[in-house]
Amino acid sequence: MAKNVERLQAREAKELIRREKQLGARSNKFYMIYLFMILALIYITDEMASTISIQFQANIVTEFFVKNMGMEYGAGLSLFSAIGFISYPVTVLIIFYRPLADKFGRKPFLVINTLCMGLGLFIVYLSKDIYVYMIGSTLMSFMVSHDMQCVYILECSDEKSRARNYAIVKAVAILGTLLVPLLRATLMQNVSERWHVVYLVPAIIGFVMAFFALLFAKETNAFLTKRIEYLKTPIEEREQRSKEECEQNAQGGILTAVKFAFKHRQLRFLIIACCCFYLASLGTATYSTVMAKSALMTEEEITLALFLYPVGNALFTLISGFVSDKFGRKITIIAMSCSALACYLLFILSGMFKLTPYLTGFAIGGFMGSYWGAGDTIGGIMFSESSPTNLRSSVTVINTLLNGIMGGLATVISMILLPIIPEKMFGYMYLGLTVPGLVGAIVIMWLFVGETRGLDLKTVTGTEWDKPKKIKEETQDGE
Repeated sequence: MAKNVERLQAREAKELIRREKQLGARSNKFYMIYLFMILALIYITDEMASTISIQFQANIVTEFFVKNMGMEYGAGLSLFSAIGFISYPVTVLIIFYRPLADKFGRKPFLVINTLCMGLGLFIVYLSKDIYVYMIGSTLMSFMVSHDMQCVYILECSDEKSRARNYAIVKAVAILGTLLVPLLRATLMQNVSERWHVVYLVPAIIGFVMAFFALLFAKETNAFLTKRIEYLKTPIEEREQRSKEECEQNAQGGILTAVKFAFKHRQLRFLIIACCCFYLASLGTATYSTVMAKSALMTEEEITLALFLYPVGNALFTLISGFVSDKFGRKITIIAMSCSALACYLLFILSGMFKLTPYLTGFAIGGFMGSYWGAGDTIGGIMFSESSPTNLRSSVTVINTLLNGIMGGLATVISMILLPIIPEKMFGYMYLGLTVPGLVGAIVIMWLFVGETRGLDLKTVTGTEWDKPKKIKEETQDGE
């Protein structure tokens, strides 16, 4: 036991010297400029890895299920959706993988995540069957969920410029996905069977940017400062602190968080609103099928639409951030949900009635920017701002679970309907799932959820929105 402690102390002493040297290293005046250029290109890789398979859904289903297996398109899409559930257990690894960046640093995982995103894209490029495709797709989906480039942006910016820098880099990344329709028109030449080749270029970008990050990105000062403080703390004191933190957060955990959430008005109605909101999530993942099979758009028309998709997405993403800072969270969710509803209706009408593909692409981009602008606000911000400190982390997990559960439920419903309805009706089916969910979320947010902007997170108890009688009863019970 004593030898193990001595080895640990010796290893940590070496690391402490290395970390202090990293923190004391001077950066040239251009470092932040090329760092953010690297982060922007990595973010573009992340955005393309997140959306490229959605944009080629019709091509993927046609090749792997219709041509290779002789299935009808609806049945093939239904089976494709079912196979997607296989990758869900892989997300459990996030519990073990994500905390590693707090021990080993941000830079190693910025490099690893980017490299693996590129590898996933390259595997899909090489795929000749659904099995190889799923390996690459699962690797991509796992890595894009960590957003280490976002951590870098936040930790390398001061408080005044943090939100601005994040919004700018994200908007640039979304606009960077214009590369996809550009590659469709050039390398793919709008030939459906050549969809694989579009994955090659972003894969190469991922490999190159991982190499650039390895050579030029430095560890963040925020991590170095925290790690050095930890290494300087005696082992006995760390153990005592760990014990105290466990005692202070003893009431945490997902089960306690769920009980707390259903007991209090604000979180209870946020959960109900999320259940409605995420029921509409199929609209974000099926627009390729709607354009190809319901609107009967050609590959050339889909490419033209995808040129305007990032423009609409980036524009409404920026609008969402502005509205949230200016008018509050509740107004943002209501306004962007209304915007998402209007944009999706316009997308369906523009596609089905053969309006210009540019309008179709801008409309679905506007839907994506509006939908996730509202989703990030309700799930990433309002859940946090409506929870007490000791339960905040656990409560936000509820949002993640709701996203998976309601999105899975909507997928199961579509899996049942897809094989039995005509392909031309797919768009109306997705519309039928999207509209009720968004309308329900709008009504619940408007009538039952309170504003959270400006609250002091250190003093929030979660009871601020409860009825006075209930608060009084809880106070008496506490006495």
